[in-house]
Amino acid sequence: MLAVLWDEAHLWGVLLARSLAAMGANVRLLRAHEAARGHLEAHPPAALVVPGGFSSRKAASLGGRGLEAIRRYVAAGGAYLGICGGAGLGLTVPGGLALCPWTREPFPKRIQHFASGNVVLHPQESAFTPTGLSAPLAPVWWPATFRPHGQGVEVVARYGEPGPGFMMADIPLALIPEQVLEDWEALYGVRLAPAFAPGDPCVAAGSFGRGRYVLSHAHLESPGAPEANAWLAHMLSELSGLELAPAPAPAWAIGLRPPAWDDPALTRALELMLGVVELGRAHGLFTWRESWLLGWRQGLPGAQISGVLAMLDHARSLSPTDEALSFLERRRRGFARDSELLARGLSGYLLAERLALTLSRVDPEAVPERGLREARFTLFGPPPGAGGTAGGLCGRVLDVLEEAICLCGRQKSG
Repeated sequence: MLAVLWDEAHLWGVLLARSLAAMGANVRLLRAHEAARGHLEAHPPAALVVPGGFSSRKAASLGGRGLEAIRRYVAAGGAYLGICGGAGLGLTVPGGLALCPWTREPFPKRIQHFASGNVVLHPQESAFTPTGLSAPLAPVWWPATFRPHGQGVEVVARYGEPGPGFMMADIPLALIPEQVLEDWEALYGVRLAPAFAPGDPCVAAGSFGRGRYVLSHAHLESPGAPEANAWLAHMLSELSGLELAPAPAPAWAIGLRPPAWDDPALTRALELMLGVVELGRAHGLFTWRESWLLGWRQGLPGAQISGVLAMLDHARSLSPTDEALSFLERRRRGFARDSELLARGLSGYLLAERLALTLSRVDPEAVPERGLREARFTLFGPPPGAGGTAGGLCGRVLDVLEEAICLCGRQKSG
């Protein structure tokens, strides 16, 4: 059995769960408090997989006991696969697991972090690389960058050039002529290039005690990337000793599947959030970048809204257990209230951002940034760098969805 650390993963946890299901994997969704209380020691999985999301929030949810429990599990012969934020958690950084001696490269300019889309990867000769794989396209979604340090780390894949659909913040690079990019750098000091460069490591592997780890900044579980999906299956098979099918991640369009769990509170919450998206689209703030992922103007909370949408849609696709039904019934009133407040608050906030955008050239102070910042805090709590887990109204809604989905998952994995 594989274990997936479920806390603070949201969209990325759903993507991973869907991809693993397509491979035929038997999966247990593991809560951080279970890891802290000894579940990994009592029931060691074939591998622990940690999806994307903010590594600092994962660390906060695990706490010192949870982090140490994962270290003990790997050191005793366990296997760890970290994807994007899960990869960052495996590094030797404050709040990290220190499975890998490498650290994280700081961003000289924050814009360099806002890179997303397909990149060409160059696989290296490794047990984690399938025979015959050559320069596949794989998606990255706002990755950090490894800073190599210390010995014993194997590079499994290196970055190549950005591929089709690659974006820096909300700007598609393919639509900007190279000369214009050079002019912008000369005139404004803005270099629209990701922090990583061709040849930099993207996937790394090594040993920790008697166990092994693989850390990937590429989201090999993303739909629409069959070569990357097959690579993930091979990587996990090698790491865990299980035989997983190299199946493509299933296509996914949020809000279009008939529900298996037709609960009125979940249905209403999804309708509300899709209404927020349509409001944002009408005002040019949002697009559908993928059928499962929003695109958004830089600075807007598209990632958080995508996370709530993904969790709602995934929850409704599951057949609920008695435990899940009982849990949601106990939380129904608060969940319904928080969903309504979140949608209402988001609508007001997005319209204020739209007004600020319109007035920015004639009166930049017309919509004070302080008011927008306070609205974001109410909706989402402190920013990820401030520590702690997801907060605000969004955090309360996600807390219910995390547990409900986890309880549904127990039906299959026990």
